[in-house]
Amino acid sequence: MVRCMAVILGLVAVAQAATEYDAEHHAIYDPEHPTEPLDAASQAVSSWLKEEVVVPRKKDGWQLPFCNCVRNSYIASWFQYASFMYVVDTCSADDGFVMRTGHMQDRHVEPLQAMMACDSLKAISYCLSHEAPEALSMWKPLCDDAHYTIPACDVTCSAAVPVAGGRLAALAVLAGVLAVALVNVV
Repeated sequence: MVRCMAVILGLVAVAQAATEYDAEHHAIYDPEHPTEPLDAASQAVSSWLKEEVVVPRKKDGWQLPFCNCVRNSYIASWFQYASFMYVVDTCSADDGFVMRTGHMQDRHVEPLQAMMACDSLKAISYCLSHEAPEALSMWKPLCDDAHYTIPACDVTCSAAVPVAGGRLAALAVLAGVLAVALVNVV
């Protein structure tokens, strides 16, 4: 009997470990306990809006401008770009954030649903980056987990603004050197 209990407790411990996160804070997929990463992301945003989980920033009413940004966002839709509110049921500090993720459940095989899901992540990333940038570090792991389930999605979950660098910076330096050289010649 004791041996049977030890085996059962060991299996429970293994099952719990399989639902945790890896070292890079990415969800480990467990087919025995499927989860929907878009639901997890939506629920997290909801908890931030309702201040169940505090976003590390001053209390300046960021929730209303965030929800206004969401209301004014557009995503891919069946025949045209449509309001993000097509998939967002609720966005407020009182009621939280409710997204109809069922509209995107076949994103693995339906390209249009994948575009809708990707645009949804982009809209949330954009609105957070402009209205509550302090929440981006909390958002990024959730967005990355959902991004992993969307084929060909090019969202930047950190919503970081690209900085000058790479080939364009080298080209700008070269243009500057040539301009100085031309001025000195003339």
